[in-house]
Amino acid sequence: AVLRGSLLHAPRLAAPVDCSFPEAICLSAAGRGAIADLRVDAQRPFDAPLAASEVELQVCAVGLNFRDVLIVLDEYPGPRVDPGTDCSGVVRGLGAGGGGHLSIGAASFGSAVGCLASRARADSRLQVRKPSATSFEQASTLVSTWGTVHAGFERLRLSGRRALLVHAAAGGVGLAATEYAHWLQLSLVGSAGAPWKHHTLRSLGCRRLVSSRHAGASVMGLVGLLRGSRAHAALNSLSADFIAVSFALLREGGRLCEIGKRAVWSYERHEAAA
Repeated sequence: AVLRGSLLHAPRLAAPVDCSFPEAICLSAAGRGAIADLRVDAQRPFDAPLAASEVELQVCAVGLNFRDVLIVLDEYPGPRVDPGTDCSGVVRGLGAGGGGHLSIGAASFGSAVGCLASRARADSRLQVRKPSATSFEQASTLVSTWGTVHAGFERLRLSGRRALLVHAAAGGVGLAATEYAHWLQLSLVGSAGAPWKHHTLRSLGCRRLVSSRHAGASVMGLVGLLRGSRAHAALNSLSADFIAVSFALLREGGRLCEIGKRAVWSYERHEAAA
């Protein structure tokens, strides 16, 4: 028991709260602007039959991205859409022209807008069969996270011992980029915020780290870690002064791959900085 002022608080058994959910649910937002606006609702049946190129999924796992957070906070610079893009699940319906690569009951993964629900519909061309060696959770990270890293590294054209700067290395894309950099035997420098993130990255083999919270402290640390040289490439997802810092630390002919969504520089400003 706890005495607070003149009130005595004591634990008592109470009737259990009903936590049962309908057969189909979805995550919806009463408004946009705060995570607290999210709520779990019963998912209504789809109004229209499947289009010729569509597939209907029973969703098993959803990969959350920073894009989804921006959508909920109403800060996403693109068109207004429902959160949830990357998912994996089981095919429950196919349109007439759904293609031969999927079948009813097959496990698949890919893109489906608004997939934070029990059921989702997507263009069948954006879904592929899930390998049996990959779990539903693993497959739901492949589209945006690993796809972004693969496309970014392909554009950066890096190979062994080249110096790469990865910002926000403890994020989803950052962790995948760290693993990718080890495969290519790159000389990796990362940035991260909280101390426990630095600890996690060091355990993954990323030993050279700087702050991702203060650009001034970051550039001082990077100059020391690079020992007077400059990086061959940078994978940036941060905004404000970190974009300028990344450019300043690139050597002649260096490449910057921008994957951020906020305060992105124009091509003209990129050219001027280069």
